[in-house]
Amino acid sequence: MQISYKGSDKFSVKSKEATIAIEASEVDIDGLKITGPGEYERKGVFVEGISPNGNGPIYLIRVDQVSICYLGKLKNSVSDDAAKQIGDVDILIVPLGEEGTIAEKEVGKVIAQIDPRVVIPMLYRDIESFKKAEGITSDAIDSLKIKKIDLPEEDRKFYILKDK
Repeated sequence: MQISYKGSDKFSVKSKEATIAIEASEVDIDGLKITGPGEYERKGVFVEGISPNGNGPIYLIRVDQVSICYLGKLKNSVSDDAAKQIGDVDILIVPLGEEGTIAEKEVGKVIAQIDPRVVIPMLYRDIESFKKAEGITSDAIDSLKIKKIDLPEEDRKFYILKDK
């Protein structure tokens, strides 16, 4: 699959079977619009929308054997119960304080709770402080092409995607 950042809270995921547009208010799988809680499936893409802690929807997306958790415009920390509901996550897309989202200093706690293998940040003004806090030395990339076999086994990887 290939993940591209479209700026603000928007991402595009291209799988073998479908194109998925993701933003805080909805997930669109080739015309099937998902706008909140529930379970959905189209073209081999499974989406579960949940709304823990009074936050906006969080989308759990399973595509090409990879689980993606899109936190949308998360405003506060995730409870332990919500982290359990989210479950195992391969890729976490997390906001960093822009547009009224969770403060960047709180994001590390959320990442630790969910414990993903890969983290992709969004909604940030200045990515440099996050990179320094997480020890990220790599530059931003145009898009992330990844398969289940490419996911790290031990260490967590961080990818900064260029806004397109």
